[in-house]
Amino acid sequence: MNIRFNTVLLAATSALPALVAVSAPANATETAVRPALELVQRVTPDFAGKITFRIDQNCEQPVISAKGEQLLITAVNVRECVRAYGYYLRKMAHVHHSWNGDNTSASHFTLPAEAITVPRSLPINYAYNYCTLSYTGAHWNRQKWEQELDRLALSGYTHVLVTAGLEMVWQNFLREIGYPAAKIANYIPNPAYAAWWNMGNLEGEGGPVSQVIIKNEAKLGRFLVKRMLELGMEPVLQGYVGFLPHDMPADKVKGRIIPQGKWCGFYNRPAVLQPTAEDFPRLAAIWYKHLRKVYQYRGLYFGGDLFHEGGSTGGTPLAPAAQAVQAAMQKASPGSVWLIQAWGHNPHRDLLAGTDPRHTLILALDKDMSPHHNIARNYQGRPHVWCELLNFGGNHGMYGGIELLENMAGYPGGAIGIGLISEGLETNPLYYALLTERLNNRERIDRDAFLKEYILNRYGVLDDNLIKAHELLIESVYSPKQLQEGCTESILCARPSLTAAKASTWSKAHLYYDFDDVEKAARLMLKAGKKHKLAKLSTYRHDLVDVCRQVLSDRARMQLPKVKEAFESGNLDSFNKEAEAYLQLIRDTATLLATSEDFLLGRYLEGAESKGGRNKAARRQMRDALLQLITTWTPANGILNDYAHRQLSELMSQYYLRRWEVFFNVKRAELRGEKLTGEGGRSTAQTTENNGETVSTSYELSKSVDAVEQNFRKSNPKLLTKPEGSCIEQASRILK
Repeated sequence: MNIRFNTVLLAATSALPALVAVSAPANATETAVRPALELVQRVTPDFAGKITFRIDQNCEQPVISAKGEQLLITAVNVRECVRAYGYYLRKMAHVHHSWNGDNTSASHFTLPAEAITVPRSLPINYAYNYCTLSYTGAHWNRQKWEQELDRLALSGYTHVLVTAGLEMVWQNFLREIGYPAAKIANYIPNPAYAAWWNMGNLEGEGGPVSQVIIKNEAKLGRFLVKRMLELGMEPVLQGYVGFLPHDMPADKVKGRIIPQGKWCGFYNRPAVLQPTAEDFPRLAAIWYKHLRKVYQYRGLYFGGDLFHEGGSTGGTPLAPAAQAVQAAMQKASPGSVWLIQAWGHNPHRDLLAGTDPRHTLILALDKDMSPHHNIARNYQGRPHVWCELLNFGGNHGMYGGIELLENMAGYPGGAIGIGLISEGLETNPLYYALLTERLNNRERIDRDAFLKEYILNRYGVLDDNLIKAHELLIESVYSPKQLQEGCTESILCARPSLTAAKASTWSKAHLYYDFDDVEKAARLMLKAGKKHKLAKLSTYRHDLVDVCRQVLSDRARMQLPKVKEAFESGNLDSFNKEAEAYLQLIRDTATLLATSEDFLLGRYLEGAESKGGRNKAARRQMRDALLQLITTWTPANGILNDYAHRQLSELMSQYYLRRWEVFFNVKRAELRGEKLTGEGGRSTAQTTENNGETVSTSYELSKSVDAVEQNFRKSNPKLLTKPEGSCIEQASRILK
């Protein structure tokens, strides 16, 4: 086994020059470091004018030193300069940046007594799942994206997926190849659904998309590419793998068009032009031409998956197909690299065999956060990146493979890098802070040292209560014992049933931790917050609210069986009492979440609406699409219902609460002996295949619940854009 591992590792590292040489600046000029100085001004304005960056082509590892009163950072390129500055901020200046709040309360500018050599990062650190850019990125405006790129650069990411702007690429591409103009608008989906369009799963959902949105997304895409290149990160653009609208007229293209059928039993998938077809090189050339026009960059890394998640090969010879895809890619951009997601049955071994190892990089998606599974992979000598897949759909729930990340030293499992590929971000800051540490540390991570650094940076104080609270969380909810698909979901968000165990079809619903440990951690967090007056910090507000939210979710799992028992006893008074206690958990959750800016539906939708600019119709379009995505997912109830459920204050109070209220009303009617048409008494299950495994979820059929789901998107619920109330007061009340 060791011999095989070493062989794979050597094969992978031998391909590295082709992969990373393109990221290095051509020369060490003052212009090259200007983006780093501008970043300092944005993220730490108090340190502006105190930092000097120097590029040295012979500098193997970044060096942090003092030059008079200046902090001097020397590195081989601007990307490494910025990564070293991020290292300095975390290790010496005690500055904290995250999706869930930034903190500078303990920050101080300090000069090292002697030069410090920054540890090497892995060669490739990749960012984003396609899904991330819809579940999370769809509500990020330009300002949020600027902050995000700064975070990525400071953390050490080297390659970042960009999909904003593909709407315009597709529009121009389809016009040129003769697809009917009236149909183009029906093919392009809303940005909230673009992820699955770009993976070949669906067409047109949330559209027809306003031209205002299409133009704004193109502007955003150009900005992202330009800023990434300035900071030394390489944009990963969408390559051409043969996608065409499912109803593409055959007379417009020379070659076989392979129908792809339905995705999730509901959506028309784009068809695939067989890559060995006569017309494939022509169409690919047109695609890359319009890609360059929109992004004003040729591109050197291209994503794109053939026959993703159940796609039909139609008998296509896969090795020649892969060769054809890469031939077109190389013609458009010599030396470019094809990034292929390894997920489920993809990529097929025959397709992989047809790729050129020198120009291929595999993204190995891994959803197993348990500490002892084997993460080693072998992709026929093609280099690969190990990609964490912590989150699905952007669900809120405390979860993460802390022990897995701690022990992942060296080149993990033969990988040449690590990928941030959670479907949704803006959750679990502890886990993602540890992931950043892993990107910049090839040794085993010392938990005690990391925790102390994390707590000081995030809260500005090093308090024993905070340390003990995080230790309890790591030993319980952050220590999954077996494979599961994301967090253990809150049944408060489940489609109502007296036996609800999860919210989405794919969840495992494992209960692997002691609820008491989470509650103890919440009490310690509250104690520390009162002692040090931490509620003024957005980081603390998020974390106290999050752990108390988890407590309420856990309590729901103890309360629902009491509701079921009361119903089965036939005692209406007992049922009313237990049902009301369950509903109060939802109300308490909503009130609690309202105290943190990170759990407000209003803020979430505000960002999405900004993509429509000042155009009211475009803004409403973004709002409606996002509301559908995070509730029913599809226009009508199906297996994707609640897949992207969120615990946001207004969703809890005006959506999940209402669903459970009408459901309990139906059960009350049953106890009274009343018969309601289409209500209660009948259960149904949504079942599908998940990479060879059958998964399902069940609930009781109810027209009343259906009506709540359909009417919510059409309504204008009261939304919050600023926090209301005190997280300390709400946590104190909940924990009594």
